[in-house]
Amino acid sequence: YISRGLIGCFMSHLEGISNFCAIYSFTGILFTAYVGTMIKKQPLFIKGIDSSNQELMKESAFGAMGMFIFLFTLSVLYIFFHKQRDDEHAIMAQGYMRPQHQGGRSRMSDYQVELPHSTSSSSPRNYSGDSDEELQPL
Repeated sequence: YISRGLIGCFMSHLEGISNFCAIYSFTGILFTAYVGTMIKKQPLFIKGIDSSNQELMKESAFGAMGMFIFLFTLSVLYIFFHKQRDDEHAIMAQGYMRPQHQGGRSRMSDYQVELPHSTSSSSPRNYSGDSDEELQPL
């Protein structure tokens, strides 16, 4: 029972969590790239690095950067697909449908409506011509 409530709370806030993870992982990518480059190019500026552990520390920094890239990719994909699903859900909630094809031709949907042209207008038209007929409102 408790786990169902926690999962429900987690799922309702998943879009905000993925936004936070995308920002956090992007920052992590930049930081670990900087640290990995410093270990590779200028290990003298970081205390505790000697020739015996320089390679291991460099691999660890770039490995962490790979995990941040993976997390960033997942977060961005979730945000993208969640936005697409919300757009489609909003369209469906308003009662609109996508055009459907039947028998090789497309049929009209709710948002494609053909209306006949109206022959009446709010003010009568006066024609200057040879015709003696006057237009009568319908």
